[in-house]
Amino acid sequence: MGTEHLLLGLVHDEAGPGGVALASFGLTLPDARAAVQAIVGVTEPAPVAHIPFTPRAKHVLETSLRESLLLSHAHVDSGHLLLGLLAERSGVAAEVLYRVGIDLEEARRRALDAIAAAPADAAPADAAPAPTPIAPRSVVTQANARAHRIAVQLDQAKTAKDAALDAGDFATATAMREWEKSLLAERAQLAAAPKPGGRTPPPLDPPQ
Repeated sequence: MGTEHLLLGLVHDEAGPGGVALASFGLTLPDARAAVQAIVGVTEPAPVAHIPFTPRAKHVLETSLRESLLLSHAHVDSGHLLLGLLAERSGVAAEVLYRVGIDLEEARRRALDAIAAAPADAAPADAAPAPTPIAPRSVVTQANARAHRIAVQLDQAKTAKDAALDAGDFATATAMREWEKSLLAERAQLAAAPKPGGRTPPPLDPPQ
C-alpha cells in the first residue's frame, strides 16, 4: 500500500479535514484515480490477506503523528494524514498532486485551516495520544529500543483506529489498521531474529 492509496482514501473521505482541504482545490475522486492510474497503471491494491505499507507510506503515517504532536493535538485525523502526505515531497501521491496543479504549501495551509475548523467532537476524548519521544538509554539494547518503539506505536495506532471508527472517519481508520498490521509484522520479525549469544534481551516495561 503506497502513498497513492492514502491519498485516494483522503479524497474519498469528503467530510474529514483532509478531504475538505483537497476538495477546496476541486480535486475529485475520479480525477485522483485517473492521475494515479496514469502514473502506476492501477488504483487499487490486489485483494490479499495483508497488504504491507511501502516504506514511504509508513513514513507518512509516522509524520502524521509528529504533526499531531506539533499542533498539541491528542488525536490523529485525516487532516494530520494529509499533512504527513504533503511533507513527503516524493512518491506517487506527491506526483499526483503536482499533476493536478495543487501547490503543496497552499495545500498545507488549507489543511491546517480545515483541522482548526473541524468540530470539537471530531477529536474524541479517547483518541490516540500524540507520540511521546523515547529517551535514549545506554543500558537498553538496540533490539529492546526497537521493541519499545513498536509497542508504543502499536498502542497509538490501535487507539487512533478505534477513535476514527467511533467518529466515522473510515479513511483514517483504514490507514491506522494497515499500519497496525505492519507494526505487528515488524514485531514478529524482531521476535524471530537471532539474538547475540543466543539469548533474548529482557523486554522493556510496556508503555503506560
